Amino acid sequence: MKGVKHILSVVAAVVSLALLPGCFDEEFSTSPSDVLSFSTDSLRFDTVFTAQGTATRNFMVYNRNGKALMISSINLADAGNSGFYINVDGMKGPDIYNMEISAGDSLYVLVEITAPVSGQNSPLLIKDSVVFVVNGVRQDVKLEAFGQDAVPLRKAEYAEGVHTLNADKPYIVYDSLIVRENAELVLQPGTELCFHSGSRLVVEGKISAKGEEGKPVVMRGDRLDNMFSYLPYDRLAGQWGGVHVKEKSYDNVFEHVVMRGTVDGLVLDSADMARNKITITNSVLHNSTNNVLTVKQCRAVVRNSELSNSVGALVYMEGGAAEFLQCTLANYYALFESAKLPMIYLSRFDDPELAAPASVSFGNCIVAGNAGVIFPSDVTQLAVSFRNTLFTVAGSDDDNFVNCVWGGDPMFNCVGGDIFYYDYRISSPSSPACRAGDETLLDESLRRDMYGTVRPYGTSPDAGAYQIPPPQEGATPPGQE
Repeated sequence: MKGVKHILSVVAAVVSLALLPGCFDEEFSTSPSDVLSFSTDSLRFDTVFTAQGTATRNFMVYNRNGKALMISSINLADAGNSGFYINVDGMKGPDIYNMEISAGDSLYVLVEITAPVSGQNSPLLIKDSVVFVVNGVRQDVKLEAFGQDAVPLRKAEYAEGVHTLNADKPYIVYDSLIVRENAELVLQPGTELCFHSGSRLVVEGKISAKGEEGKPVVMRGDRLDNMFSYLPYDRLAGQWGGVHVKEKSYDNVFEHVVMRGTVDGLVLDSADMARNKITITNSVLHNSTNNVLTVKQCRAVVRNSELSNSVGALVYMEGGAAEFLQCTLANYYALFESAKLPMIYLSRFDDPELAAPASVSFGNCIVAGNAGVIFPSDVTQLAVSFRNTLFTVAGSDDDNFVNCVWGGDPMFNCVGGDIFYYDYRISSPSSPACRAGDETLLDESLRRDMYGTVRPYGTSPDAGAYQIPPPQEGATPPGQE
């Protein structure tokens, strides 16, 4: 009986509380001076591809008054045209009415945009605003984005003849872009290929990617948003598959190419060693979850270029013959995991069964980073040579290493930091890379770095892909501002 009496007493207490009139009724303000506060007055998206949805961004709405507020309406001012979408605490827009917000409480506003096709080549500014009306007072948060038209490529194959892509609009590559055996793909200066997750470029024929100073050919992922506020997806490896040059492909050209954010980087399949597989000049191959450049028993030439940041090796060779002149090899990869292989990994260099012996040479280069330098660590008796190359590790010259700089800090502009931004240009003329090169290794094509800075006649060039510009009269030297 005691249990029954206890239950009855609890029920009676609940009923009596419910009968107390107005104890929990919330009083709403009707004063025009009681308005909303916002975490921001404007929400800006980076450039977005038209007809392609974006990641969600958000802002907060606060009631910092002593009484509750009734928001009579929340609307997108130009919902029919801008392509913006809103969701306020689970209520979908573009029009929301009679939403309560208690005193001291807040609302969470989610914003997305699917930008409409503009029909223009250049990005077009898109504006809208989220309008709140409380007690007859109108308040708004501005929305802005740049919409960029793009050309979608789905299961694209180029067969027979020459196919040219230009810089008018970016191309979004879905699935994979395949250049068949009897075809050539020409990428003009400024062409931008944006690859969807899992897609890649497969070359069975030939690729001529020829950018210019200030107008590089760009190969990157198609995500234009951020993982975190400080970290764009474009700074992450693993956004797309990479470029795979197949066995029967020869005489490929990468000139002023920027390739970044790959899984497998640039992979060169085995081929006739008497023919050149690819020539890479004035280019940047950056950020891969595997190797940046893989050379499989073929011939490659890399000049005046940067190979940087990978979980795997920067240069991975399975036999083959490769020449690196005026190159910067730098690996300060530090996002989510660290490098698992040395920067230079040489396999099958002592394999007598190869059709042609393996060899590699580095001249006027920089090899720097927080990863190991080379495998095998002892290259004695192998066709491996480093000449006038700066290493950040300690060592000494021998028959394989000639006039090298050991244990030197190249003094790069930026090696990651909290925002994972990298700039492997040399920041100071006091860097040991300055004038560490050998002028006899230069020809006319190497007299300018990819930014156009001249390597002067009659003096030793700086090691690496980037020459420090001569100081301007009266100017503060770089790195000493």
